[in-house]
Amino acid sequence: MRRGHKYKWVDRELARMDPEIDWERMISLYVGHRVPEFALAMMLYPGTMRMMQPGAGSATLAHTAKLETRPHRRFQDGNDFLMAWMVDGLSSAAGRQAAARLNRIHLALARRTPHLPGNFDVDDFVYPLVLLATFGDRLQTSLGLPGMSEPMKTAWHRWAQGLFRLLERESGPLAGEPFPEDWNAMTEFALKFDSRPYEQTESGHRVATAMMNFFSERWFPAPFRAFGRDLTRFLAGERVCRLHRIGWMSPRRERVVRLFLTTAFRVQRLLPDYRTPLPERLRRTRRTHAQLRKLEPYRAACVGE
Repeated sequence: MRRGHKYKWVDRELARMDPEIDWERMISLYVGHRVPEFALAMMLYPGTMRMMQPGAGSATLAHTAKLETRPHRRFQDGNDFLMAWMVDGLSSAAGRQAAARLNRIHLALARRTPHLPGNFDVDDFVYPLVLLATFGDRLQTSLGLPGMSEPMKTAWHRWAQGLFRLLERESGPLAGEPFPEDWNAMTEFALKFDSRPYEQTESGHRVATAMMNFFSERWFPAPFRAFGRDLTRFLAGERVCRLHRIGWMSPRRERVVRLFLTTAFRVQRLLPDYRTPLPERLRRTRRTHAQLRKLEPYRAACVGE
């Protein structure tokens, strides 16, 4: 029995949907039944390193201290937001409540950090959403693998645009602000954002180092943590790593990382699609408050507890 073929059911379901109409269901199905937990970590931590290229962004994250002192809580909180938006859906009560909660956190933080002007510019909202939407395609094509289908690209653009319109900054809702008009415009925006001149900061170095170390310690046993740090570097990109002064890897080590990722994607394509939704799989590994207190005994005063 070709078990992998028999249980590759997500693509068949997606093929029946219209991305202009069914984009919310398409994202929910894809993320809920195709994405492993490890992929969320690969997206969240290196992605955050990219998001904090502007100095005000890294300073804001350093101000909260959550990434440095409570990374397990930060990872679980990030997963909660993504599951509400991607799997429950933006139109669901959970999706809208998650957006409202994030708005409250951002507004409270903006009021507490008047010394960080510009940390909530429109581009600072657009860029993370573009990264989330394009992460899988960008990574796979960089490895020489096929990227997203055109319908999925449309669905991801609609999703990012829809979430953008639910968010607010201190000056008001973002619904009336411009967002890239399609997939190609999103990728062009990311390229331009990444190519801007940024200055090295001590806060960027400190937070990036903490995220890289947490990623390697959370997902790799001690003998392989150096590889975990290299994987984080590869996903963040050489330019970002040099900006945050967390080092780059030798060509040989880079080839090892590329081989690991290429093999992982190819194996994933042979494995059955998940029958258990991702939120349920995340609940199985979720740590309780008591467990988190043991892992992260130091509780910094953070916005958005």
